[in-house]
Amino acid sequence: MKDQFKKSILSNRSIQEYIYLSYLFLLLVGTLSYSIFYAFLDINIINYSNVLDILLSPIVILTENIKTPLVMGGYIAIILLVFSILRKRIKKSLQKDLSDEKRNKLTKSYNSFKNAMFVIPIAGTLGFYLGYAIAGGMKMSKRIQNGDFEVNRLLEFSNGDSKKVKLIGLNSQYIFYVLENERKISISPISGNLKTVQHIDQ
Repeated sequence: MKDQFKKSILSNRSIQEYIYLSYLFLLLVGTLSYSIFYAFLDINIINYSNVLDILLSPIVILTENIKTPLVMGGYIAIILLVFSILRKRIKKSLQKDLSDEKRNKLTKSYNSFKNAMFVIPIAGTLGFYLGYAIAGGMKMSKRIQNGDFEVNRLLEFSNGDSKKVKLIGLNSQYIFYVLENERKISISPISGNLKTVQHIDQ
């Protein structure tokens, strides 16, 4: 029975491997999401990003709104808790005197639950990032085209100019924004050009 349990895809992995694989997955999904979001705005964000921007992209998306990681983490935690309880019940049942047929069925269910506990966070994370990119990108593109947005930042440039804008995003090298009363995205380098970015209270 123990050998059967080891068939789970979660077995024989160290904590370091889990951390490495988890970050690698987040990096791939975060980069994909980042690219899709800006693609709706006709921007190839990779051309405006350095390696550090790409490495931090999944974290940037998660931290844009404090509610995002809380909701996502809570959803995954609840699902994992339910599966964990069910898995423990099945494991407890396997300690009893059962027929071979019933034991085999329970063993398969046990391993299925273990695998599900691995797959669900992956599916949930993938769904979140892609949903953010597609829905967010489409919504932002439509708002810009219709002029349906409010300025939320005051940019002060090194030459003394100041502009009220709707901030779309920024990375270590560039800032992306829409000028007040305009319907197209502007891109400006940050280094040696942008002095301050001030929040405008609505």
